[in-house]
Amino acid sequence: MFMADIACVRVLYTGDYSCEEDRYLRAAEIPQFSPDICIIESTYGVQLHQPRNVTEKRFTDVIHSTISQGGRVLIPAFALGHAQ
Repeated sequence: MFMADIACVRVLYTGDYSCEEDRYLRAAEIPQFSPDICIIESTYGVQLHQPRNVTEKRFTDVIHSTISQGGRVLIPAFALGHAQ
């Protein structure tokens, strides 16, 4: 996230972020100023997610079941941070 002051107008730009820390990223820090304009990427901004432990359990259960039946698992990851 970064702030630019353009002609006395504070513009804050940030990519997709989360205020909750997870396994690979710290929580986003809230800036100590109020921008005049805020541009935010928000891929999952309006999504409600299950708790991480529920999602991870479901994920690992499917992998374990597939492998124990002789299958193979391919995990596509479209962006940094989605496969760590």
